[in-house]
Amino acid sequence: MSDPLGEHDNIVAGFQIEGRTVRGRVTRMGSVLDEILSAHDYPEPVARLLGEAVLITTLVGDALKFDGRLIVQAQGDGPVRFLVAEHVSGEGVRGFASLDRVAVEAALAQAPEPDAMMTTLLGHGSFAMTIDHGPDMDQYQGVVALEGTSLSEVAETYFRQSEQTPTRLHCAIGEIWSGDQDRQWRGGGALLQSVAGDEARGSADEDWDHARALFETVEDGELLDPDLSAGALLYRLFNEDGVRLLEPASVAKRCSCERERLRRIIASFPADDRAEMETDGAIVMTCEYCNRDWKFDPLEVDGAVS
Repeated sequence: MSDPLGEHDNIVAGFQIEGRTVRGRVTRMGSVLDEILSAHDYPEPVARLLGEAVLITTLVGDALKFDGRLIVQAQGDGPVRFLVAEHVSGEGVRGFASLDRVAVEAALAQAPEPDAMMTTLLGHGSFAMTIDHGPDMDQYQGVVALEGTSLSEVAETYFRQSEQTPTRLHCAIGEIWSGDQDRQWRGGGALLQSVAGDEARGSADEDWDHARALFETVEDGELLDPDLSAGALLYRLFNEDGVRLLEPASVAKRCSCERERLRRIIASFPADDRAEMETDGAIVMTCEYCNRDWKFDPLEVDGAVS
C-alpha cells in the first residue's frame, strides 16, 4: 500500500472511509509533544492529561477551514487549576497546565483508579472549545461539564451536544526510551465523525455503527508505536472498506513569546508593577507555555513606553 503518511512523527491528516458517511483525522506526535510536556517537569499524570488536550486540539484544529485559532481549555476545583492547548492554523500548537504541585502529590498519594484520574486532578468543572476567526469576527465558544473518564470522552460529549455530530476520539500518551537516551514523550490520536447521509450515500446511522465498531478496536500501543505509521494503522482498521488518506500537514510547536512583543506588553504595565517584576536589576517575564525567562533592561522597556 502506498502510504502518504509514511513513518513520520509530528503530522496530522484527514481520512475518508470509502463509500461510507464517515470521516476522520489522525495525528502522530513525537518531538513536538515532548518539547511541550517537558518544559515544566509536570508530574506524569498531569503531563498525560495535558498531552491528551494537545492531541485533541491538533485533531480538531487541523479541520478548521479558515485561518484562526482553536483553544481547548479545562478548568475545575481540583489540584490542576486549569489546562489549555491552542492550535493556530498554519503555525502550530502549544499548551500548559496550572497546578498546585503539593495538592497534586497529595491527591496522587491516595492511588486513584485510572478511570478517575481526570476527576482526581481537575475535579468538577468545565471543558470549553473556543474558535477564534480573527480580530474582525466574533469568537465562538461551546462549554460542557467535565464529566467522564477522560478529556476525549468529554470532547465527544461536546460534539454531541454543541455540534450534534456523533464523534469518537482515542488518544494515547506514553514515554519511550532506548539505551542511554532520556525518556521522551510521544502521542497518537484519532478522531472519527459521522457526516449527514443522503440518497446517494445511504444511511448515516448504519455507516456510523459499522465504522465505530472498527475504530474502537484500536489500541494505545498501536497509536504510540513508532514503527507503525499512521497510514498503516488506518489501513489495518479500515482496509475492508478502503480508506482514502489526505495530504498530511506538519505539526510544529508554536509559541508567541517574541521578545519585541513581550517588551511592549511590559511597557503597557504601570511603573509600580514593572518595578515589582525586577530581579537583580532586570525585569523578568516568564512565558507560561514554554517556561522561558525573558529578561529586559528597565531602560529598554522605558524606551518602548516613549
